Amino acid sequence: MLIAASIAALVVLAALAYVVLLTPIALRYTHIDAPIRELAPDFDGYTIAVLSDLHYGGTFVPGRLLARAVRLANDAAPDLIVMLGDYALSHTRLRTISGWLYDWALPRMTEPLRALRARDGVIAILGNHDYDHDPATVVAWLQSTGAHVLVNECAVIARGNAQLGIGGVDDWTHGHVDPDGGCKSLAVEIPRVVLSHNPDGVLELSSAARVDLVLAGHTHGGQIVLPFLGAPSRHCSVCDASSASGWIARSPVPLYVTTGVGVVVPLRVNCPAEVLIVRLRSK
Repeated sequence: MLIAASIAALVVLAALAYVVLLTPIALRYTHIDAPIRELAPDFDGYTIAVLSDLHYGGTFVPGRLLARAVRLANDAAPDLIVMLGDYALSHTRLRTISGWLYDWALPRMTEPLRALRARDGVIAILGNHDYDHDPATVVAWLQSTGAHVLVNECAVIARGNAQLGIGGVDDWTHGHVDPDGGCKSLAVEIPRVVLSHNPDGVLELSSAARVDLVLAGHTHGGQIVLPFLGAPSRHCSVCDASSASGWIARSPVPLYVTTGVGVVVPLRVNCPAEVLIVRLRSK
């Protein structure tokens, strides 16, 4: 009896150590194809590497996790790298502590993020945790890493005479989401991809706006995904327990949600962290 209980306790401890120490840093690639209407041949196969929810400090080896995320993104040789917000740890009701955590994390992230390489550079947006600290400070820091920050704005990428719009909207809970996805100035025939930290940002987009694809994070995929029950925690309404990540059927526009890189609480069950690689395809 005692031996059996001891073995059971060891199994439980081993399982706990696995989901706390190993799974949060076991980054994987996820590759998807995204069909885009009227995508010019010059952009067919255009590749976007997505890094979301870095949350530096959320794991026991944050430097190692960030270095691996950067390496995986670069190894994919993408045309563009996008970062979807939530760069460190914070809590809305603990602003002083949030400031300390961001002041500790951001300088440690600067050099690794400066190593990101893509033909069309790096584009970044803000998430809710960035507002818990100070969005202006986070924007300035992102710019110091070489990222182009979009807050309800659009970047236009050219290939010959063809163009592709990359819109970035503000955080859904802490800011104001532009109903045009930041791309109001673009001609309607120009395809566009919209970046939104929170998947619920799609609920603010105008039905009259052209939106070919939205890339979002925020949910961490639920972090814990249970058999039959799915993800109990999503922190957004457009995702349900069966769709805290991946293609979201309930969205009014094409929406893909990544499980992200980091975590706030170092725990992942059946929900691997990922670097998302999106390949645009002509529809």
